[in-house]
Amino acid sequence: MFCRPSALRMKALVFLVLSLYQCAVVQGGDVTPEGHLGESSYILMITSDVSEIKSILKSQTALLEEWKNQKGQSNGNTCDNNIQSELTELKSTVAEQKVKLEALEKQLADKPNVAFSASLFGHAGRTMGGYSTREILKFQKVFTNIGQAYNPSTGKFTAPVKGVYYFGFSAFANERSSMGVHLRKNGEQIVATYDYNSNHKDVNGANRAVLMLEKGDEVYIELWSGLYIFDSYNSVSTFSGFLISPM
Repeated sequence: MFCRPSALRMKALVFLVLSLYQCAVVQGGDVTPEGHLGESSYILMITSDVSEIKSILKSQTALLEEWKNQKGQSNGNTCDNNIQSELTELKSTVAEQKVKLEALEKQLADKPNVAFSASLFGHAGRTMGGYSTREILKFQKVFTNIGQAYNPSTGKFTAPVKGVYYFGFSAFANERSSMGVHLRKNGEQIVATYDYNSNHKDVNGANRAVLMLEKGDEVYIELWSGLYIFDSYNSVSTFSGFLISPM
């Protein structure tokens, strides 16, 4: 007697197609037409893959149990051999998906997460400056410090891994003060912002940079000699950065 495909077998075909798609995503690497993703998009893609594979595994495991029960209740009909063959194939697919899932979870865990953001004081208004030499600014009110690469005690960010990093900063000065600060990498000036107050008004500025850093490189903000910076509970003078992509 001819054995028609059961609903269970149709389900299995759907799950197998999804499984093959997942394997293609994991092994292929290039998931956009250009084949390039930003670091945050890449991590989101991996996280999405992990969630989808877990969902497939859950469904496949339930299907395996359902097939086992059906086989146990079978009286040796002509579909038995077909069911046994598809059951074996489905078991193999589940095992492969588990291996892929473990690899994805390890890959996600190995991705370093580095990001920080801080304000100079973050409380009642205060001005500092007028020094005869440059002064490293210690941004003390920390909003975020994922990876603990920024040290508020020294004001320095130390790269935990080699990679491409983004940094941004803002500075403010009030009343008659002139403002000037610069971003430095291992003592080398990279970018700056300054405003000389000639009209007795508030002044402000901001700048940013994308830097290639080696592990252990230091990045920080310095106040120019003779100039000033102000901060308050409004957090108008800030320093932030994050890892774009490890190398």
